[in-house]
Amino acid sequence: MSVKSISKTLNTLDYFLESDSRKGISLKEICDHLGFKKSAAHHMLSTICDQGYLYQDLKSKKYFLGSKLKKFGEVIDLNANSFINFAEPFIKKINDTTGEAVHLASFEGTKLITLSMLESVHPVRVDHGFLNKDNAFHATASGKAMLAYMSEVSQKKILKAKLEKFTNHTITNINLLTNELKKIKKNGFATDDEEFQPGVFCVGYPIFDDEQRPFASVSCSSPKFKITTDKKYLEKIKNSVKFSALEIGKYFKKTRKKGDKHAA
Repeated sequence: MSVKSISKTLNTLDYFLESDSRKGISLKEICDHLGFKKSAAHHMLSTICDQGYLYQDLKSKKYFLGSKLKKFGEVIDLNANSFINFAEPFIKKINDTTGEAVHLASFEGTKLITLSMLESVHPVRVDHGFLNKDNAFHATASGKAMLAYMSEVSQKKILKAKLEKFTNHTITNINLLTNELKKIKKNGFATDDEEFQPGVFCVGYPIFDDEQRPFASVSCSSPKFKITTDKKYLEKIKNSVKFSALEIGKYFKKTRKKGDKHAA
């Protein structure tokens, strides 16, 4: 199978995932949306159906997601849950120590996603607007902590996207962001100084897998006035997040000893 054929197949599956495919998608819809020729598309879809990734209803002639994809989802859930379950006691430790909001995040392709989170226990707390902002990789400590340690190729893939401006402090210039990432790599941690939400300061540390690649990150967000009025409070947060990031990273040593393959 050529690279072009693989790309067409993956684009087709992406279309099913992005569309409301529960009612089925017709051959015409697929061709119109993806620009495929009908004969070539029919052959490709038949092959995908034979492999179990899609199936065609014989009455309506429409295509639906197949059982094979569901099995992939189950495997992914198991891998993700295993990591999250291991990480949660250390996320809670940060929350117990600081009382502030804590995020466990990772990249899914080029999108920044939240794996787990805990709310602040303080009366004055930060908002969790981060949850639905998968394009905030450049404006959050979580995103920048991972980006700084990625390979140049991986960085470029992610930074192709537009750098959205969330506040007046958001870094939207690629050269400035590149310099920021170099500083983060040198210091070992990232900060978000009102770059994503006004009045919020965040500290994030990367979590490395057994090959020293940034698999995830853990961060702690606090109202900025607490940081500016008490410098020791910032050190308390940094120390707590750093400790938990290192402890969570031991997950990969644990799974490798058992011969398991972790999600990458």
